Amino acid sequence: MIRKFLLIGDSGLLQYYINQDQIKIDADLLSGFAKALYEVSRELTFKLRTVGFEKNKMIVEDITHGGTKTFLIATIFDEYHIAEGIKNKIHYIYDNFFKTMDFKDETQNLMTVELNEKIASVLNDTSLKSYVTRNIVSFTSILDPIIFEEENNICAYCLCSSSNEVILFNGTQKLLENRPTESIENIIKEYLVQLKLDEVPQGDKFVGLDLPFGLDYLDHDTSGEKTLGVVINTSINLKEEPNNELLLYFFGKNILIRSCVLNVETRLREQLI
Repeated sequence: MIRKFLLIGDSGLLQYYINQDQIKIDADLLSGFAKALYEVSRELTFKLRTVGFEKNKMIVEDITHGGTKTFLIATIFDEYHIAEGIKNKIHYIYDNFFKTMDFKDETQNLMTVELNEKIASVLNDTSLKSYVTRNIVSFTSILDPIIFEEENNICAYCLCSSSNEVILFNGTQKLLENRPTESIENIIKEYLVQLKLDEVPQGDKFVGLDLPFGLDYLDHDTSGEKTLGVVINTSINLKEEPNNELLLYFFGKNILIRSCVLNVETRLREQLI
């Protein structure tokens, strides 16, 4: 979840704020914190990228508006999300909802129901989720056979947006009995944190540094090693969602039978674009 989104004006005043979780905090205090982080990074000449908290992260992006003003857009999001995907959303929201505003009055109230709904839709990948739902048969017809062929040693897949919002998940009965669906986010998070990555590299394995071959997905519960699966960045930019890129995860043996997945991207492209 992208929990909070803030647009902070040139002088530091908060001009727009949307809160999507149950954690209540003074919005002006939060915007002042984001502004202070940005100013400190400028003084140190260190580019501010991603700030980590216990279970969340913050990004503060500076955007030049109209050639004269500098806006900050700050987001707080779950740590299993991908920073680059969040940044893409930030710039998409600015370009589509704020770029044409004059902002002559920094105290103007931008909080309208219509604008809130549009921005929340982008933050939550609503249109991508609708697209996947409408094309669910196409997705499942390609992906389900991979997990239900026992010799493939793949017991689950997870389809995510470019920021790692889980869109579609399915797994074998054995997997579902041992791991509830909602734990998939935690597995993805563990992978990203373990390898200190903000982005999911194409074709990378969910493995530890010295992982012996052949451990099963479920073995990581009892062993000291971490075998979680393989991620394929399908790199498919859909017509209806040009700013979103699909990420596809497979969970199972850490050696994936290549014949199972080599044609996945091609088939998805053929059926979905």
